[in-house]
Amino acid sequence: MKRHLQVKPSVPSGFLLCALFAPDILGAAVARWEAASPPTAEGIQLERAADSDWRIEKAGDWDVVRLKPSSDYYARAAYHLSLAPRSDVGQWLTLEFLDRGYGLITVSPGVPQNKQWGVARINTGRIRRAVFQFDQSPPKRLRIEGLDYLRAVVVTDQRPPSDPAPLVAPAVQFARYSERVTSAAGDAANPDLVAEALAGLRNELPLVRAIGFNGVETYVRWGWVERKRGVYDWSYYDAILDEIAKHGLQWFPMLLAGSGYALPSWLYESTNNVGFKCLEHGIVHDTQSIFHPFQAKYASRFIAEFGKHYGDRKSLLGIRLGPSGDYGEAQYPAKGPGYNFRQGHTHIGYWAGDDHAQPAFRDHLRKKYGDVTRLNAAWSDRFKSFDEINTFLPDTAITRRKRLDFADWYMGAMSHWCEQWAVWSRRALPNIVIHQSSGGWGPVQIGTDYSQQARSMAKIHGGLRLTNEGDDFPDNFTITRMASSAARFYGIPLGYEPGGFGSKRGVMARLFNAVTTDAVHLFYYLGNLTANDQALDAWLKYSPLLDQRAKPIIDVAAFYPDTAIKLDDELLRYRWASTFFTVGRALREQVDFDYASEQMILDGALDRYKVLLFLWGAVTEKPVLERMDQWVRHGGTLVFAPSPRGHPATVEGDTAIAQRWLAGDTGEGRVVVWRGDLIPSQSYAEFVRDRLLETPSLRPETRAALQMDKPPTVFWSVLENGKTALLNFDNRPATVRLANGKQIAIPPYEMAME
Repeated sequence: MKRHLQVKPSVPSGFLLCALFAPDILGAAVARWEAASPPTAEGIQLERAADSDWRIEKAGDWDVVRLKPSSDYYARAAYHLSLAPRSDVGQWLTLEFLDRGYGLITVSPGVPQNKQWGVARINTGRIRRAVFQFDQSPPKRLRIEGLDYLRAVVVTDQRPPSDPAPLVAPAVQFARYSERVTSAAGDAANPDLVAEALAGLRNELPLVRAIGFNGVETYVRWGWVERKRGVYDWSYYDAILDEIAKHGLQWFPMLLAGSGYALPSWLYESTNNVGFKCLEHGIVHDTQSIFHPFQAKYASRFIAEFGKHYGDRKSLLGIRLGPSGDYGEAQYPAKGPGYNFRQGHTHIGYWAGDDHAQPAFRDHLRKKYGDVTRLNAAWSDRFKSFDEINTFLPDTAITRRKRLDFADWYMGAMSHWCEQWAVWSRRALPNIVIHQSSGGWGPVQIGTDYSQQARSMAKIHGGLRLTNEGDDFPDNFTITRMASSAARFYGIPLGYEPGGFGSKRGVMARLFNAVTTDAVHLFYYLGNLTANDQALDAWLKYSPLLDQRAKPIIDVAAFYPDTAIKLDDELLRYRWASTFFTVGRALREQVDFDYASEQMILDGALDRYKVLLFLWGAVTEKPVLERMDQWVRHGGTLVFAPSPRGHPATVEGDTAIAQRWLAGDTGEGRVVVWRGDLIPSQSYAEFVRDRLLETPSLRPETRAALQMDKPPTVFWSVLENGKTALLNFDNRPATVRLANGKQIAIPPYEMAME
């Protein structure tokens, strides 16, 4: 139950306000409260509640109310104000506060960005004011978050003087180049609301600068610049970029052309509007089909025009590509919005039912088989010509090869489309950082082939930004490691982005992931840092570790079963239920490891590793299995689990190589068989750890890390710069004893670097 602080006016309000507010608003105050004399408040009460543990204390010469932060990672502490109603005319709420620490002050119910100012806390150490304008009297109850030290509250019927947050030197300085990018309120609901967007930037960018970020992301939507066909108007984004530059920051926009909500009205209302059609239901989504030739024409022109307009701007830090998907990711639709953010038919499925997808699939088959009789032999079908073939749901295929041919084409088409975007972008912006947006977690329906995307971005000297991290480190690891392994193998820059909300847990998990994979690019939504009471302090404490990031020393790879994934929709469709990821999460408690995809293996990736593990899925193409055999015979160690998962085999069912291994025919290497259960996975992970310690070729750094005594919720990574990074991903403190006997204490959800 809430308790009210009793208030009885005993002195004239004007006397109290003289010390607080400028003379030009004296007499305009209609309600007020101050920490120095709470019993004299008029019309405002500061309440106590379960989430509002505060006390009045001295801070230098000032009396302030100090709010205790929430210890809940998913909740916030708040001030609760109760206000007496006054009138129906517009009024201003001013919060006078001691500016210590960093954050964004928010009031709920809130007001638009252009009706507030001074809300960024940037640790100036002085008394400042945050102002909120209401069209009528403020609501009877207000919740204030993001504020530690409150000195006074006043409601006036005249506009107070503007007191915007000043620009201060960043609290965190970085010696090494990195792209530390965040969101800010620069994406309006439509391009006519530029004033609202600019106000949001003015409110938030002082904080963005103060906490050490150097880049600001906004979306650049095709429909906002080519509102009339053939006429490009960049005025909205010119204003956005200018405001970002005024704050000493740089722009890192994402270019969006195909997603449904990025379309111009003239395209949407024309015959060239051809959306993806799902095979499951035959229903069209607003995101444009990559098989329609017109999309290549308009997307390439949009990118070229962007390059002409912004390519020489020094305030352009880089760009992110938005070739398709729900929010510009390099993938097919999954669950995203349509035109004007309307709801529509969308799901994780197969989006290859439109009239342009059919001939594209046939052309692919003609190039592969040449003659339809060869295709019939592979598919066990009786087609008279390629023209009879249509796209189909993979579950209906009666042979493995037929299903694989469809999946290879489906994923390959998206990879090709994304590579085209990369080529167009490099042509338009020859000297600018370019990152592809790689989303999802690998199911065929989504269409993201991380290895192919890394290979294609290497051709244009671009990078990958993954868009799929969450609040859980083991999950983040399993769904990002394929892309990060490919990025390091093909030698391209790497970046990370969360999929949505993040607490301190997610902030630290993602920072650890970036530091231990040498990621040059790290994106946070600003709310990841400001919308909870612990994350921002953790960022300020640990973000300097980005200067110590390095490539990891990894001796172990898990075979990434591309073919098995294409043959079984359920292998990755639901990531938490995925057996492959479940085993991977348990294994990560013991050892840091990479994924090695079939394409990476064909390109020589196994030479980087000492041990190769089969986690789940043992069917692959014959050339891949032959590469594994060669690697084993030259000294590699391979671990697999036989039946009921099955022996490693080709698509056609040939297990000859596995049988030779089981007979001891392994050349200079060895093959180890695990005969227990893979689910639950802890026993298998411990078995792998013990076999690794028996492997003579293991590097000393890896061996020492395996020998440390630690809780299973502490994760390690040894780096090429000689350091070992540790993450305690638990809500309890952890103690780690290193192989040399040294003990390290790590607070909950925090890091150590040794």
